Amino acid sequence: MYPTLIQFGSFRIDTYSVIWFIALSLAIIWSIKRLALYELDEDESRRIMAVSFLFMILGAMTLEHIHDIPLYIANPSSMPSLTNWGLSEFGAVLGAFIAAFIQCMFSKKISFIKLCDAAIIPAMLSIVIGRWGCFLNGCCVGLPTKFFMAVHFPFDSAGVMRHPVQIYYSVIAFVIVIILLYAEKKILPVQKKNKNYYSVIAPLGIILYALMRFAIVPVRDEDSIWVVLSDAATYQVLACVFPLVCIWLMYSLVRLKADSSYK
Repeated sequence: MYPTLIQFGSFRIDTYSVIWFIALSLAIIWSIKRLALYELDEDESRRIMAVSFLFMILGAMTLEHIHDIPLYIANPSSMPSLTNWGLSEFGAVLGAFIAAFIQCMFSKKISFIKLCDAAIIPAMLSIVIGRWGCFLNGCCVGLPTKFFMAVHFPFDSAGVMRHPVQIYYSVIAFVIVIILLYAEKKILPVQKKNKNYYSVIAPLGIILYALMRFAIVPVRDEDSIWVVLSDAATYQVLACVFPLVCIWLMYSLVRLKADSSYK
């Protein structure tokens, strides 16, 4: 593992932060490039995305430690420093989602669901790249295993091999990107022909993301069924929103088919 990218004396730049910064930057750039595809006003969209980016960082930092807030209030010295704070991938998505939704409520130029469709694929790309930062940092490790893809982490004793769940995330997220691009290619022309717009790509992406997270739970070292049900904010939120997003997707598909049949 290579947790430290550059170090001069006490000055240190960690690999985790650099790779995630690159991943998020590429996601923002690609999202901007995709605005025209969904006929979104570029200036207004950029403003919304800039504010959403700030809330994305806030969400990433908050959701990772939300259950520990009472502890930090009681004992501020236990609060992690900026160099080892840790970030929540889902917290970043949730923070940006909420910020964009609130802003779009007051915007007459931007459709929230179109903005979600434009941004969901770049967001998944950020996971494809960013999870390699987790791998090189040696965090988010999996359970010990003899699986042929098992990897030895430096902090383990000799002979201990673990599931490289960071790589699992990256590979599955890449497959999701391909699926969403294929679905977009098939559905977007139909959406543009219809008078009304119904979002399909965003809810499909959220559903696939949630399935990926829950599928990897059994092999993550720090996760257990008890953690997922009682102490992991990420999975609690996903469990709550999953049925709603499924309803969102089904409604969009039914309305899209109905409008197409009518024409």
